[in-house]
Amino acid sequence: MSNTLQLLLQSVNLAGYGASARFLGFFEKDAQYKPGVEESAVGFFIRHFRNDLEHFLIASSVHANSDEVGHFGDAADDQRDGNLIRGLVEAGLIKEFGYKERFGGDPSSREYAESVEREWGNIALMNMHDFPIQRLRSLLVAKMVVYGLCGHCFIISPDWDLAFYPHDDFGFGVIGLGDNANVQVVTLPPSFIQFCVRSSGFWLLLLVR
Repeated sequence: MSNTLQLLLQSVNLAGYGASARFLGFFEKDAQYKPGVEESAVGFFIRHFRNDLEHFLIASSVHANSDEVGHFGDAADDQRDGNLIRGLVEAGLIKEFGYKERFGGDPSSREYAESVEREWGNIALMNMHDFPIQRLRSLLVAKMVVYGLCGHCFIISPDWDLAFYPHDDFGFGVIGLGDNANVQVVTLPPSFIQFCVRSSGFWLLLLVR
């Protein structure tokens, strides 16, 4: 798996995924947020790749900042976020800690910024088949909606050299890993992104390089 992680780090611009050399496109909600749109987007992903998921890898530095989780200010959202985080921590998919305690009390300091950057860059690979599908669903939903959830999250197909990622505009993007990425998974029907966009409520940017 070390080769896959190296390929990911060489291929993805972590400062801005869309600036990656083989950024292939994304889809997102096409209008104002409606409850459940994140569940729909994740459901599309899981259904479309249901026959391949056991071969995928999770590449993640996702962690919960306990100083923020549960403090968004909306009671229902805060309860949802807390429930999601507890389940993911128990499953071993994410870590939870307070930024203030770990990195210090001065967010404007150089040391604080460098510590946060290191934590975000601490990406580990995990086998998808080591986790129940419901935990994967929760991770992807949480990455879209939870206030205080930080870090990078990619779902990688080593066979296709593709990295999919959930984003907070309630959809997924995809990046080719290296020169051998199977871009036809994205560009030719029934591609994942086009499959999602054919369903109501989403729009598409497809940019093949």
